[in-house]
Amino acid sequence: MMAILTERLFGKVQVLSEVTAHPGITGLGMSDADTYATLLTQKFSYTNTYYHCEPLLDVMKPATKWLGVNDFVITSDVYEHVPPPIQTAFDNLFALLKPGGVVIFSVPFSLEADTREHYPNLHDFTIRQEANGDYVLDNVTKDGVKETFTDLVFHGGPGSTLELRLFSQAALQRHFAAAGFTDLRIHTELHVEHGIIWLQPWSLMMSAVKPL
Repeated sequence: MMAILTERLFGKVQVLSEVTAHPGITGLGMSDADTYATLLTQKFSYTNTYYHCEPLLDVMKPATKWLGVNDFVITSDVYEHVPPPIQTAFDNLFALLKPGGVVIFSVPFSLEADTREHYPNLHDFTIRQEANGDYVLDNVTKDGVKETFTDLVFHGGPGSTLELRLFSQAALQRHFAAAGFTDLRIHTELHVEHGIIWLQPWSLMMSAVKPL
């Protein structure tokens, strides 16, 4: 992610710890890992946000203070957990950026024709834990139909980590285009000197630009 960020910002891949500080560049993270969030704070005017605690950012309803002020936004393995309609989250991602701003993006994705929504009618839902420790999702659809789902899949970490979907590459391309992004790149390039080697053609890093 940092290789792509530095290349997008400065035209070449740089080691983040060696980047000159640029306090005039504003960035936003969505539950970024401390591995790079700490350095980003030192190098840029960067804020790491969270869904479950302050500084709070709900990408489905972002506060006005976050909108249109960021030169870059990083969202790593977040969008598979965002409730529908997922296009709203892409539209709001676009709104977070300044014109010319870049998003660095990752989610697990397949090469299938379309996204696999695990709960296609998700609307008014709660997650509860049963006496045996298993988790159950109770949903009421927009039409008032009650649904119950078991065998839920959670990803690690705090906050809302239920896997709601497996994106497809083609669907991601459509979502970015519909939001208004241009110069969408699916990054297959290798940087062996930095240990960046892709072994498969799916779930690759992506980046896109909000046009001037």
